[in-house]
Amino acid sequence: MTERQHTPGPWRVGHVQGAIVYAPDGFAVANACTYHGRHGHADVQAANARLMAAAPQMLAVLQELRECADYWSEYHVPLGIVERIDAAIMAATQAAA
Repeated sequence: MTERQHTPGPWRVGHVQGAIVYAPDGFAVANACTYHGRHGHADVQAANARLMAAAPQMLAVLQELRECADYWSEYHVPLGIVERIDAAIMAATQAAA
């Protein structure tokens, strides 16, 4: 598997033809439209777009937490949290096989 670089953040949400997520340079990186007869669900589109727009920031926080994890006491963090952080980072950064 190879690591892919995502479009740099921060991303922002705009509302043109649904909920579009934009990169800092103004280009669209995602469209949170709904399909399959779910018209009129602007609140769902907006919530999905906010989640997508936060993705670069959430990834950066997870990577920062992972760097600190070697110093955590196993008694002060939830069991398996480091493995879950690793899995989330991998899901966000590794290309599918």
